[in-house]
Amino acid sequence: MPSVRALLVTVLLSAWLLTLKAIGLLQYLLGTRFFTLDADSLVDEMQKKYGTTISLAQNPVWMNGLRLATSRANEECSQHQLYGKWRRKTFILGSILEPLLLTEAAVARHPDILDVPVCRPIFITGTGRNGSTLLHSLMCNYGNVKYLKMDECHHPIPYNKATEFDIKWYRERQSWWSDILFAGEELMLDLRLYSHPLSSSSPEECLLLLTKYLFWMPFLSFGGPYKAISWSLSRPTFALEAYRLFKRDLQVFLYYARQLNGISVVNTRYVLKCPYHMPFHDVIRQVFPDAVIIRLHRDPVEVVPSYSSMVQGLIRTGYPMKNNSQKKIGEDVMKWVDMCCKQMVDEGRDNGMIDVRYDDLMEDPIGVCAHIADTVGLEHTSDVEGKLSAYLERNPKHKYGIHSYSPAQYGLDSIEIRKNLATYCEMFNV
Repeated sequence: MPSVRALLVTVLLSAWLLTLKAIGLLQYLLGTRFFTLDADSLVDEMQKKYGTTISLAQNPVWMNGLRLATSRANEECSQHQLYGKWRRKTFILGSILEPLLLTEAAVARHPDILDVPVCRPIFITGTGRNGSTLLHSLMCNYGNVKYLKMDECHHPIPYNKATEFDIKWYRERQSWWSDILFAGEELMLDLRLYSHPLSSSSPEECLLLLTKYLFWMPFLSFGGPYKAISWSLSRPTFALEAYRLFKRDLQVFLYYARQLNGISVVNTRYVLKCPYHMPFHDVIRQVFPDAVIIRLHRDPVEVVPSYSSMVQGLIRTGYPMKNNSQKKIGEDVMKWVDMCCKQMVDEGRDNGMIDVRYDDLMEDPIGVCAHIADTVGLEHTSDVEGKLSAYLERNPKHKYGIHSYSPAQYGLDSIEIRKNLATYCEMFNV
């Protein structure tokens, strides 16, 4: 049962969204424009709120990326879509600038954070839509592992030094985000059919952290994964810097977990997951020399329309846009899957990475996890196996409905997809 506060948040947020849409309609009828997103103004707004500066704002590459994200938002949101601009503004403030400022503040207060070891992290990658959410959720049940959570990615620490190690603050943070996510799923961000349930305490993707540096989430809302990644791929030097900053975030979380819960940062291993790690395996190995990389493989004829459907769902529920047809979405997703699959062919097999077939994971998820655990040095105990079984029982396939899609919906041909990626399909038996 949702809490009273969760229901109240839902009502208030609903009223606010209806107001925004009403004002946006009036704006459209009058032909006026209420506000334009401006990256420099948003940075100034956040710095004034906390009375400090965001040091990364002095990096011209990072600032140009933020300016590009806001300018695209202004272009893509037609004049009357006040709701769309408000969503983007709140995302940039709350998911990029505020957590970045809080992380920088933590490191400034505790420079020894940068000495915290990030030992043998496990990265789950691939094209996406390949069972990675299931595998990630299962692997996070093993002992001595840590995973990212929605609430800590958005609000890593309190800014007030007096409460930074107050466990009550962290419990309230989780409770508050539970209410926010309940309201979001009820009103505008129900992606459970396309992706996975949102929770303040369950394992979350790395996308929320990487977005602070590479702006993938704003770009993803402009049409698809290839558009989102193209900015990063054209800036390899900054991509390396971004992953070093990503490592700093992991060190912050470990440092505060040790202070709050007394966990051992030496024996704790991260289990991380995001398809957008895929093009940066070389960068990951530079920043995390002892990292374990798991690549998942699924028939691209299934991946492409599934990913396209997810992007379309994201656009519909959270980011109203113009000029974004199913065909354009399909073309962009096809570029992404083509790039990922061909990279995996170039990387080859038996290269120190672990390869997992989607079909094998679906047929025997516990067996696959046991094999991975044995390979990477995690203990597969009877207690862990019980947790895996319980998770699978609570989360059966199609729990939120059947996700239906086809290549033809997105202007694609299954024969052409398989023909174009025949080498990949043969090499990885998908």
